[in-house]
Amino acid sequence: MPAYPFTWMMVFLRAMGVVLLMPEFAGYTPPVLVRVGFTAFLATLLAGVVPAAHEPAGLWELVFASGGEVLLGLALGFVCRLVFAAVDFAGRLMSSEVGLSAAPEFHGPDISSAPLASMLSVFSVVLFMLVGGHLAVLGAFARTFSFAAPGHPAVSRLAMEQIAVGTSRVIELGVRISAPFIGLNFLVTLAFSALGRTLPRVHVYVVSFPARALMGLALLAGAGTLIARHLFGEFQQLPMRLVELVAAR
Repeated sequence: MPAYPFTWMMVFLRAMGVVLLMPEFAGYTPPVLVRVGFTAFLATLLAGVVPAAHEPAGLWELVFASGGEVLLGLALGFVCRLVFAAVDFAGRLMSSEVGLSAAPEFHGPDISSAPLASMLSVFSVVLFMLVGGHLAVLGAFARTFSFAAPGHPAVSRLAMEQIAVGTSRVIELGVRISAPFIGLNFLVTLAFSALGRTLPRVHVYVVSFPARALMGLALLAGAGTLIARHLFGEFQQLPMRLVELVAAR
Protein backbone atom coordinates (compact mmCIF):
# COMPACT_ATOMS: atom_id res chain seq x y z
CA MET A 1 0.00 0.00 0.00
CA PRO A 2 1.49 3.42 -0.94
CA ALA A 3 2.54 5.65 1.97
CA TYR A 4 0.17 8.59 1.40
CA PRO A 5 -3.10 6.61 1.07
CA PHE A 6 -2.21 4.62 4.18
CA THR A 7 -1.35 7.82 6.08
CA TRP A 8 -4.63 9.37 4.93
CA MET A 9 -6.58 6.33 6.08
CA MET A 10 -4.93 6.34 9.53
CA VAL A 11 -5.56 10.07 9.96
CA PHE A 12 -9.15 9.52 8.82
CA LEU A 13 -9.73 6.78 11.39
CA ARG A 14 -8.27 8.82 14.26
CA ALA A 15 -10.29 11.87 13.22
CA MET A 16 -13.41 9.73 12.92
CA GLY A 17 -13.13 8.79 16.59
CA VAL A 18 -12.97 12.48 17.51
CA VAL A 19 -15.82 13.53 15.21
CA LEU A 20 -18.08 10.74 16.48
CA LEU A 21 -18.04 12.44 19.90
CA MET A 22 -18.63 15.96 18.63
CA PRO A 23 -20.75 18.00 21.07
CA GLU A 24 -24.43 18.28 20.36
CA PHE A 25 -25.82 21.62 19.23
CA ALA A 26 -28.94 22.45 21.25
CA GLY A 27 -29.52 18.76 21.79
CA TYR A 28 -29.22 17.77 18.14
CA THR A 29 -26.36 15.66 16.79
CA PRO A 30 -24.87 16.50 13.37
CA PRO A 31 -26.03 14.18 10.55
CA VAL A 32 -23.87 11.21 9.63
CA LEU A 33 -23.00 12.60 6.20
CA VAL A 34 -21.80 15.84 7.79
CA ARG A 35 -19.57 13.93 10.18
CA VAL A 36 -18.11 11.74 7.46
CA GLY A 37 -17.47 14.75 5.24
CA PHE A 38 -15.81 16.67 8.06
CA THR A 39 -13.65 13.65 8.89
CA ALA A 40 -12.54 13.32 5.27
CA PHE A 41 -11.77 17.04 5.21
CA LEU A 42 -9.56 16.74 8.30
CA ALA A 43 -7.77 13.72 6.85
CA THR A 44 -7.08 15.51 3.58
CA LEU A 45 -5.92 18.61 5.44
CA LEU A 46 -3.50 16.79 7.75
CA ALA A 47 -2.30 13.78 5.76
CA GLY A 48 0.30 15.83 3.92
CA VAL A 49 1.80 17.53 7.00
CA VAL A 50 1.86 14.76 9.62
CA PRO A 51 4.68 12.18 9.74
CA ALA A 52 4.30 9.55 7.02
CA ALA A 53 2.97 6.20 8.17
CA HIS A 54 4.95 3.02 7.58
CA GLU A 55 3.28 0.48 5.37
CA PRO A 56 1.71 -2.46 7.26
CA ALA A 57 3.57 -5.76 7.10
CA GLY A 58 0.40 -7.82 6.97
CA LEU A 59 -3.34 -7.93 7.42
CA TRP A 60 -3.22 -8.28 11.22
CA GLU A 61 -0.95 -5.27 11.55
CA LEU A 62 -3.37 -3.27 9.42
CA VAL A 63 -6.32 -4.36 11.57
CA PHE A 64 -4.45 -3.55 14.78
CA ALA A 65 -3.39 -0.12 13.50
CA SER A 66 -6.93 0.71 12.29
CA GLY A 67 -8.60 -0.34 15.52
CA GLY A 68 -6.00 1.47 17.61
CA GLU A 69 -6.47 4.69 15.67
CA VAL A 70 -10.25 4.58 16.17
CA LEU A 71 -9.85 3.94 19.91
CA LEU A 72 -7.31 6.73 20.27
CA GLY A 73 -9.63 9.08 18.40
CA LEU A 74 -12.51 8.11 20.68
CA ALA A 75 -10.34 8.86 23.72
CA LEU A 76 -9.43 12.27 22.31
CA GLY A 77 -13.07 12.99 21.47
CA PHE A 78 -14.14 11.86 24.93
CA VAL A 79 -11.77 14.37 26.55
CA CYS A 80 -13.18 17.13 24.33
CA ARG A 81 -16.75 16.10 25.10
CA LEU A 82 -16.24 16.29 28.88
CA VAL A 83 -16.35 20.10 28.94
CA PHE A 84 -19.67 20.22 27.10
CA ALA A 85 -21.01 17.39 29.26
CA ALA A 86 -20.26 19.54 32.31
CA VAL A 87 -22.19 22.42 30.75
CA ASP A 88 -25.17 20.15 30.08
CA PHE A 89 -24.99 18.84 33.65
CA ALA A 90 -24.89 22.40 35.01
CA GLY A 91 -27.85 23.40 32.86
CA ARG A 92 -29.96 20.52 34.13
CA LEU A 93 -29.03 21.38 37.72
CA MET A 94 -30.01 25.00 37.13
CA SER A 95 -33.31 23.99 35.51
CA SER A 96 -34.10 21.81 38.50
CA GLU A 97 -33.12 24.45 41.06
CA VAL A 98 -35.19 27.29 39.58
CA GLY A 99 -38.19 25.07 38.80
CA LEU A 100 -37.95 25.10 35.00
CA SER A 101 -37.46 21.37 34.52
CA ALA A 102 -40.36 19.15 33.52
CA ALA A 103 -41.53 16.28 35.65
CA PRO A 104 -39.40 13.16 35.17
CA GLU A 105 -40.80 10.53 32.84
CA PHE A 106 -39.79 7.07 31.77
CA HIS A 107 -37.76 8.25 28.77
CA GLY A 108 -34.58 10.29 28.98
CA PRO A 109 -34.64 14.10 29.29
CA ASP A 110 -35.07 16.03 26.07
CA ILE A 111 -34.66 19.68 25.15
CA SER A 112 -38.09 20.78 26.36
CA SER A 113 -37.56 19.21 29.80
CA ALA A 114 -34.42 21.26 30.52
CA PRO A 115 -34.51 24.57 28.62
CA LEU A 116 -31.55 26.06 30.48
CA ALA A 117 -29.44 23.04 29.55
CA SER A 118 -30.12 23.52 25.83
CA MET A 119 -29.52 27.27 26.09
CA LEU A 120 -26.20 26.78 27.90
CA SER A 121 -25.22 24.12 25.37
CA VAL A 122 -25.68 26.60 22.53
CA PHE A 123 -23.89 29.29 24.54
CA SER A 124 -20.89 27.03 25.19
CA VAL A 125 -20.56 26.06 21.52
CA VAL A 126 -20.80 29.70 20.39
CA LEU A 127 -18.25 30.76 23.03
CA PHE A 128 -15.98 27.88 22.00
CA MET A 129 -15.98 29.12 18.41
CA LEU A 130 -15.69 32.77 19.46
CA VAL A 131 -12.48 32.30 21.47
CA GLY A 132 -10.92 30.12 18.75
CA GLY A 133 -11.21 26.91 20.70
CA HIS A 134 -11.93 24.91 17.56
CA LEU A 135 -8.65 26.08 16.01
CA ALA A 136 -6.71 25.26 19.17
CA VAL A 137 -8.25 21.79 19.33
CA LEU A 138 -7.47 21.12 15.66
CA GLY A 139 -3.90 22.22 16.28
CA ALA A 140 -3.64 19.92 19.30
CA PHE A 141 -5.13 17.07 17.28
CA ALA A 142 -2.50 17.58 14.58
CA ARG A 143 0.16 17.72 17.31
CA THR A 144 -0.84 14.26 18.55
CA PHE A 145 0.65 12.74 15.40
CA SER A 146 4.08 13.95 16.53
CA PHE A 147 3.83 11.72 19.62
CA ALA A 148 1.78 8.89 18.10
CA ALA A 149 2.53 8.57 14.39
CA PRO A 150 -0.22 7.46 11.99
CA GLY A 151 -0.59 3.70 12.17
CA HIS A 152 1.16 3.56 15.56
CA PRO A 153 -1.45 4.71 18.10
CA ALA A 154 -0.22 5.07 21.66
CA VAL A 155 -1.23 6.84 24.84
CA SER A 156 0.77 8.11 27.78
CA ARG A 157 1.21 6.08 30.92
CA LEU A 158 -1.13 8.39 32.83
CA ALA A 159 -3.88 8.38 30.21
CA MET A 160 -6.36 6.38 32.30
CA GLU A 161 -5.74 8.60 35.30
CA GLN A 162 -6.22 11.69 33.15
CA ILE A 163 -9.53 10.38 31.79
CA ALA A 164 -10.72 9.52 35.31
CA VAL A 165 -9.78 12.97 36.62
CA GLY A 166 -11.42 14.61 33.61
CA THR A 167 -14.62 12.67 34.24
CA SER A 168 -14.67 13.83 37.86
CA ARG A 169 -14.25 17.41 36.66
CA VAL A 170 -17.61 17.13 34.91
CA ILE A 171 -19.33 17.10 38.30
CA GLU A 172 -16.99 19.73 39.74
CA LEU A 173 -17.41 22.17 36.86
CA GLY A 174 -21.15 21.57 36.68
CA VAL A 175 -21.59 22.31 40.38
CA ARG A 176 -19.36 25.40 40.19
CA ILE A 177 -21.38 26.83 37.30
CA SER A 178 -24.73 26.11 38.96
CA ALA A 179 -23.61 27.05 42.51
CA PRO A 180 -25.34 30.49 42.47
CA PHE A 181 -28.62 28.85 41.48
CA ILE A 182 -28.28 26.20 44.18
CA GLY A 183 -27.76 28.98 46.72
CA LEU A 184 -30.71 30.91 45.32
CA ASN A 185 -32.98 27.88 45.65
CA PHE A 186 -31.88 27.44 49.27
CA LEU A 187 -32.57 31.08 50.13
CA VAL A 188 -35.97 31.09 48.39
CA THR A 189 -36.99 27.86 50.09
CA LEU A 190 -35.86 29.23 53.47
CA ALA A 191 -37.70 32.51 52.96
CA PHE A 192 -40.97 30.90 51.91
CA SER A 193 -40.71 28.37 54.75
CA ALA A 194 -40.52 31.25 57.21
CA LEU A 195 -43.39 32.98 55.41
CA GLY A 196 -45.49 29.84 55.67
CA ARG A 197 -44.99 29.70 59.42
CA THR A 198 -45.93 33.37 59.70
CA LEU A 199 -48.93 33.27 57.34
CA PRO A 200 -50.31 29.73 57.49
CA ARG A 201 -53.25 30.60 55.22
CA VAL A 202 -50.97 31.49 52.30
CA HIS A 203 -50.17 28.65 49.94
CA VAL A 204 -46.46 29.36 49.90
CA TYR A 205 -45.68 26.14 48.04
CA VAL A 206 -47.66 27.35 45.03
CA VAL A 207 -46.45 30.95 45.24
CA SER A 208 -42.81 29.90 45.48
CA PHE A 209 -42.74 28.36 41.99
CA PRO A 210 -43.13 31.58 39.94
CA ALA A 211 -41.00 33.52 42.42
CA ARG A 212 -38.18 30.98 42.15
CA ALA A 213 -38.40 30.97 38.34
CA LEU A 214 -38.35 34.79 38.08
CA MET A 215 -35.41 35.09 40.48
CA GLY A 216 -33.58 32.32 38.64
CA LEU A 217 -33.99 34.05 35.29
CA ALA A 218 -32.87 37.34 36.82
CA LEU A 219 -29.80 35.62 38.24
CA LEU A 220 -29.11 34.00 34.87
CA ALA A 221 -29.20 37.43 33.22
CA GLY A 222 -26.35 38.57 35.47
CA ALA A 223 -24.38 35.32 35.59
CA GLY A 224 -23.31 35.20 31.94
CA THR A 225 -19.86 36.63 32.68
CA LEU A 226 -19.27 34.13 35.49
CA ILE A 227 -20.30 31.18 33.31
CA ALA A 228 -18.14 32.43 30.44
CA ARG A 229 -15.18 32.77 32.81
CA HIS A 230 -15.45 29.14 33.90
CA LEU A 231 -15.80 27.94 30.31
CA PHE A 232 -12.98 30.11 29.00
CA GLY A 233 -10.58 28.55 31.52
CA GLU A 234 -11.64 25.06 30.47
CA PHE A 235 -11.30 25.87 26.78
CA GLN A 236 -7.77 27.17 27.36
CA GLN A 237 -6.69 23.92 29.03
CA LEU A 238 -8.40 21.59 26.54
CA PRO A 239 -5.64 21.52 23.85
CA MET A 240 -3.00 20.70 26.47
CA ARG A 241 -5.10 17.83 27.81
CA LEU A 242 -5.38 16.35 24.32
CA VAL A 243 -1.62 16.45 23.82
CA GLU A 244 -0.95 15.06 27.30
CA LEU A 245 -3.18 12.09 26.49
CA VAL A 246 -0.67 10.80 23.94
CA ALA A 247 2.55 12.54 25.01
CA ALA A 248 5.02 10.32 26.87
CA ARG A 249 5.90 11.52 30.35
